[in-house]
Parts: sequence; structure tokens; C-alpha cells
Amino acid sequence: MNNVMSTETREETATPLSVIGCLKAGFEIVGRYLWLIAPPVLVDLLLWLGPRVSVAPVLRRFISFLTAQPTPDAVTVSQVEQAVRFLEQVSEGFNLFSFLSLLPLFNPPSLLAWRLLEAKSPLGEPSVWFAPNVLAVVGWGIVLVPIGLVLGFLYLHSLADRIRAVWPADGSEAEGGRPGRRNSTWVKLARLLLFVGVLLVMGITLAPLWALVVGTCFTIAPVLGFLVWSIGIGLGSYLGLHLLFVAPGVLLGDRGAWRATWESILLIQAQFPAVVGLILLALVLYAGLGFVWALPSADSWSLMVGIVGNSCIATGLTAAVFIFYRERIKVVQARQA
Repeated sequence: MNNVMSTETREETATPLSVIGCLKAGFEIVGRYLWLIAPPVLVDLLLWLGPRVSVAPVLRRFISFLTAQPTPDAVTVSQVEQAVRFLEQVSEGFNLFSFLSLLPLFNPPSLLAWRLLEAKSPLGEPSVWFAPNVLAVVGWGIVLVPIGLVLGFLYLHSLADRIRAVWPADGSEAEGGRPGRRNSTWVKLARLLLFVGVLLVMGITLAPLWALVVGTCFTIAPVLGFLVWSIGIGLGSYLGLHLLFVAPGVLLGDRGAWRATWESILLIQAQFPAVVGLILLALVLYAGLGFVWALPSADSWSLMVGIVGNSCIATGLTAAVFIFYRERIKVVQARQA
């Protein structure tokens, strides 16, 4: 009888947390260490109350070029008018400081980064700096993207440390399977920067080729262009999904970038239904509440409630992803063994 109970206890102990359990544990981490939300709050405060970098001069030139082109039919005229209206909205509300939250898996989450804000705040009209040309936009990107990555690393590293403190390691997460070995902060930072740098180079290289193919297909037949565009978006999303656990692997599992990527792919394949459930619940919570958080006007201090609330939700969901990795990576390790 005692042997049976001992076996059942070991099986219960080895059972990983459910998706709901991971979400609950993630929000418990935030409740226990509320200071973890500081980086996303600071990014949103900068976007809301700080100076803004506008791309209006660049987009106005592009709008002038677009409207000067000959339009062969009424359908094209309508499409050009819609594109012009959209570009005018972007030119008025987009802030290049949004590059601080460019990559959702590696930067601090933000409520305001990709929302078109009015040029006003509770402190009055903010000062606006203009990027006069494309080279200036690229220059701002070269400066702001690395800063955002460093802020994201500090944010995720602090989160991983708190999770490790609440759930002490059993020795299986150490690099190479050797208990007690921990990589230094600088090593982890270098690994993440290198990994993201490779991703950005690949994206900058492949995106123009994909846009060229899509544009050519739209010229041949709009239906074909839409089909190619849909396939590209779907394939990119599917591949991006397999990178979900790279940051937890490097920061919480002390893996190298390559091993963290490979284990992330294996974990997605081994736990695909659970991963999809986690992502769907996270999207529903984040997007639904994000709509509510953004309801106050940009010139109202009520928006501060939305910024703090969004940071709490986003940090809790991020912690849930880390906890899910910590609970489920043992399944991948068992299969490899």
C-alpha cells in the first residue's frame, strides 16, 4: 500500500501545471513582485508624456509620389485614396519611439507603442522631433531597437530570476544538464542580442523579396496576390510561434541560443495543443483588456490606469509563458533521454 501511494505521489509531483495553472501562477508572481511591471510602464510613459519623433515628412513625400502616379481605372483610384488616408493617419500619430517595443517576445510590452496617439497629453502638447528622410528613420531605428532589446532583457531577466526564486531548480535546467551551473548576465545578454540580430537580418533580407513577389502576383491577378499574401502571413506566424520559448530557454534554462531555439521547436511540437490553448487565452485576455485600457483620451490622466493595468496583465502573461516552459521542458528532456 505504501509503495502504491509513493508511486502515485511521484506521478502527481511530475505532472506539469495546466495552462490555467500557469496563468494563475504568472499573475501570482506579479502580485508578489509588483515592481516587475516598471519597464513596460516606463516605456508607455515615455510614449505618452515624452517627446515624439514623427515620420510625417517622409510619409508626405511618399503620399505626393503615390498621388502623382497615373490610375488606370476607378478601382485603383479607390485603393490609392484608401492608402493615402491610412498614411495620413500614420503620419499624424506614429511615434518612432515605438521601436522600443518592436519585438513582442524580446521587448517590454506596451499599450501605446503601436497605437496612433493624438498630439496631446495631460501636460499639454508634447515637443515633436521630425525625421526628415528615410536615412533619419533608419538612424533612429539603429539607436532605439538595441535600447529596446536591452530594456527587454532586463525586464525578462528580472522575471526569470523571480520565477526561479519561487520554483527552485531541480538541477535539470542547467546548461548541458550539469546542476548548479548558471551563465552570467552578460553571457545571456550576448546570446539574446546575437539571436535577435540574426532574426532582424533575415527579416530585412526576406521581407523585400516577399513584398516583391506579392506585388507581382497582385499585378497578375488580385486573387493570386491575396492568396500568396495569406500564405506568407500564415507561414511566418507558424514559424514565429516556434520561437516562443527561446527567451525562457536562455534566461530561465541557461541554454545557448541554438539549443534554446531547438528545444523551443521540440516543445511546441510535443505540447502543441497546450501551447495553442495558452496563446489563445493570452490573446483574448491581452487584446480584450487592451481595448478597455486604451479607452481614455490621451489628454486624460485616466490613461495612467490603463497603462498600469496593461503592464500587469502583460507581465502576468509573460510570466505564465516562462512557467509553462519550466513545467513542460521536462517532457522534452525525457523524450531526448
